[in-house]
Amino acid sequence: MNLSLDEKLSLVTGVGFWHTKSFGGKIKHLELSDGPHGIRKQAEGAQNNDSEPAICYPTASALACTFDTGIVGRIGDELGKESKEKGVSVLLGPGVNMKRSPLCGRNFEYYSEDPYLAGRMATSFINGVQQNGVGTSLKHFAANSQETHRMRSDSVIDERTLREIYLKAFEMTVKAAKPATVMASYNLVNGTYSTENKWMLTDVLRNEWGYEGIVVSDWGACTNLTKAIKAGMDLEMPDSFEVHKNALKKDLEEGNITEEEIDKAVYRILAAIEKYGLTDEEEAAYKAPTMEEFLAKESTKRRHELAYQASVGAGVLLKNEGILPLHPEDKIAVIGDLAVKTRIQGGGSSHINSGAYPTVLDCLKTHYPNLTFARGYDSMVLELDEVMEEEAAAVTKDAEIIVYCGGLTDLAEGEGYDRDTFKMPENQIHLIHKLMELGKKIVFLSFGGAPFEMECLEQFDSVLQMYLGGEAVAEAAVALLTGLENPSGHLAETWPLYMKDTPAYSNFASREKHVLYNEGLFIGYRHYNSRKIPVQFPFGYGLSYTDFEYDNLHVEKSEEGFLVSFTVTNTGNRAGKAVPQLYVRNFKGDFERADVELRDFTKISLNPEESKEVSFKLGPDAFQIYDVSEKKWVIPEGEYGILIGRSVEEIVLSENVYVEGVKDLSIPKPELTVSEEAGERFTITSSYAELSEYSETAKKLLDQTVEMFIQMFPGRGLDDPEVHMMLEMFKDGTADSTTLMSHGRIPYDTLYTIIDEANRNYNSGK
Repeated sequence: MNLSLDEKLSLVTGVGFWHTKSFGGKIKHLELSDGPHGIRKQAEGAQNNDSEPAICYPTASALACTFDTGIVGRIGDELGKESKEKGVSVLLGPGVNMKRSPLCGRNFEYYSEDPYLAGRMATSFINGVQQNGVGTSLKHFAANSQETHRMRSDSVIDERTLREIYLKAFEMTVKAAKPATVMASYNLVNGTYSTENKWMLTDVLRNEWGYEGIVVSDWGACTNLTKAIKAGMDLEMPDSFEVHKNALKKDLEEGNITEEEIDKAVYRILAAIEKYGLTDEEEAAYKAPTMEEFLAKESTKRRHELAYQASVGAGVLLKNEGILPLHPEDKIAVIGDLAVKTRIQGGGSSHINSGAYPTVLDCLKTHYPNLTFARGYDSMVLELDEVMEEEAAAVTKDAEIIVYCGGLTDLAEGEGYDRDTFKMPENQIHLIHKLMELGKKIVFLSFGGAPFEMECLEQFDSVLQMYLGGEAVAEAAVALLTGLENPSGHLAETWPLYMKDTPAYSNFASREKHVLYNEGLFIGYRHYNSRKIPVQFPFGYGLSYTDFEYDNLHVEKSEEGFLVSFTVTNTGNRAGKAVPQLYVRNFKGDFERADVELRDFTKISLNPEESKEVSFKLGPDAFQIYDVSEKKWVIPEGEYGILIGRSVEEIVLSENVYVEGVKDLSIPKPELTVSEEAGERFTITSSYAELSEYSETAKKLLDQTVEMFIQMFPGRGLDDPEVHMMLEMFKDGTADSTTLMSHGRIPYDTLYTIIDEANRNYNSGK
């Protein structure tokens, strides 16, 4: 394809919010759409949650709890088919960032605190989608661990921790699934923006891992297109209204970048367009269905059933004192606003416009038509309401069992901001204590995208955690409560007891620019298990309505490593699914290392008294660590344990093996180094919040923006999830991105004036 120089310069930056350029139909174009648990296809210029009807599957935090790569692959397949139907070229997902802290507001979009589990899930998802001729975008590369100051924060991490924890899931997925695109994240990594980080994008991603696809920026993450292309990024999104293109052209003229370097990006984009692109005529011919038309489709009904199956498989039974499953004759009172405002997903760029499906209360009424109900609290405020609490107490008068629906609300978590507390909302805490005083049996039906401190856990008779389980979550939850389905979900992350116990407690989500990952390798269960810290619920944990027995462990050495086999038997009286997990207990040498690490898992269905043999293959990578001094993966020679567990804390079978490798390996504990930027104090990568401290013009802009959001969303306060996200993006995003996304409301020349004003005042000590 012969493109002019101007067309090449135009191709590396998007047009509008969701497209690449076609130059009037000269070439095909890509249409990108948010995901990953559904398709958020939007017309250009549409508001955040104004998107086409689509299936809403369980979020990644829920899907990972299935420990079932098969159903994740089936969801990927259906999302690929639905994307094809909607004319979507690239679905933006999945997210494999590690859950460094349970307070990250976007944790519901990520699979796990464990890179192996996340990598397996992402691989199945991508293979499912891309077999339909639709691309994916593996994100957010890399170490995007918090939403606070997400476009300005610098993740300071030693290389071994990066390799073994924060890059590992990306490496696994890139090699096994070959995603069409990898999305460079907002944040800096060790002093360099991800979009400009040559070590990550070229040295590691392309040269070491062999990646051949597109690197696309997160939306607004690219502020210097020249540096980004030289580092290995190909496509900036969204449209920067020729501001960045003109800067790139100037740099080309001045010799700061070559046309050959630009050509590399252009060729990769053209290759993706050839494989996944649409013609302008194909896009113009597409007509979006109405919600009524969408819901009437047979494919919608089929996909809803898949969403139900996935949600059933994701539900984690955390506690059961014999009260579940519920019996038909039980007298039930349902308490909680989430029973009628059932949370199916999180807020932000992944918000899906699904149909109106039954709530928890609707579904329970089909089993218990005479149940009583009271909201008890308002999920859209934090303050308690005594009248609502009194009503809740009153409706439980004749009930034997209270089904309490609660957990994290939309106010508590969402994209663009982190949670400010590990506790449940205050109005729920107060209500729970009131309910406990009634002396009734209580089942806690819990929703939320991440762990939280579960109030009065020891006094609940049963706890069923549904995470954010998609459009069918209410149907799935009630099927699990009533025994129509048997719980089989297992936690893909640790639920700590207290926030102070978490590994990043002292250095997470501060508003400081440099975020030091002092905990190193020890995140999630690696931290709690190695340091013997008690938790609410451990990684891999989940109960069932039946029992499973594990025996006959055999470990046999092979050419590739070890063959591990054992038998699982259903010793209960009903069919169920077991989740055997293989951990390796690591050799302890002269270096830091977690005590145990997940190295394989599966999910198997068993009828009563049925037995099945499970086999795992362990290769050399199960024992490797990264030797920074030698710049390679090595195996420390020594004795390792092969462990089979129901969870990381409940090991039921074990055998020790000797593994050959590097003897007497010594790796010193790393020291973190902070890189400071040279030059003026304020630049286009500063935020308007920072600029407003030294610029009266920036301060006025911030005040005007707050007023604008209030007018844009009448009746919705600044703590509304969508408003909160947008306001945080304006305040804490790079001024470059915020200015461009204002669509001309803030002229770019005004930004330069503000920067000059701020630097003058800063330098003069004002």
